[in-house]
Amino acid sequence: MIIRNHDTELIMIEQDHHAHLSEEMIHHWINHFFKNDPFVDSVMYAIRTHDCGWRPFDKQPFWNDQTDMPYDFTSFPVIPKTVLYTQGIDEVEAVDPYAAALCSAHYMKFVSKSNMKEAKDFLKEEEKRVHKILASYPQIDSEVFDKHVKILQFADNISLYICLNDPGVSQENVHPFFKQGIAISTNIDGIAKESIGAHWKDEDTIILKGLPYVKPFTISIQQKNVSKQAIHEQGILKTYEQTPYENVDIQLMVE
Repeated sequence: MIIRNHDTELIMIEQDHHAHLSEEMIHHWINHFFKNDPFVDSVMYAIRTHDCGWRPFDKQPFWNDQTDMPYDFTSFPVIPKTVLYTQGIDEVEAVDPYAAALCSAHYMKFVSKSNMKEAKDFLKEEEKRVHKILASYPQIDSEVFDKHVKILQFADNISLYICLNDPGVSQENVHPFFKQGIAISTNIDGIAKESIGAHWKDEDTIILKGLPYVKPFTISIQQKNVSKQAIHEQGILKTYEQTPYENVDIQLMVE
């Protein structure tokens, strides 16, 4: 779950929706990032489904009794996180093994610093999975695989920038993840820097700098504005279930 904490409510965005936004946005640069790439469909599928393992967990948010808030994707405990990661990668592999290898590589970085046995076991099993899958794709070398992983990571980052920040946020109050811009790898075609600039022109518009030019486009963020008072009165599960989704449209422009 992606959460923005306000005085009287929590803005909650489900991870799987954020992933779909990632794919929707990267599609606008598909001709720039995937020149003559036969694996473009697999990479785009990985981007769209990379958080599918969160889907059932986000339908019933978990409560963090230490912070008196629901767990978000950064604070969610490591052990159940490895379970949902594995479940999600399995789901992707059943449709597109190469996409699953990309998702696996993406997830492994999130638990690589943990000393927990379960995290180490997860890394060991996923390393085996990636090795086995890539052995079936001899035409994909480490450089190409790394580039595809980096595109997935950038897609994740650009969507997180939008979902983690309140519309119209000032640069001084931008989420800490993005104080230096949105991270992007220089081995992606058409990219010369390690980050791109991003700022909110107003509450409806984001300006991006450092990407190949594309025409302005609009995305729609699906979120829930969850009342803290309602949570206090009837708990997080019932409140989240009863809160309707709303859509917020945001325009992206490249300068």
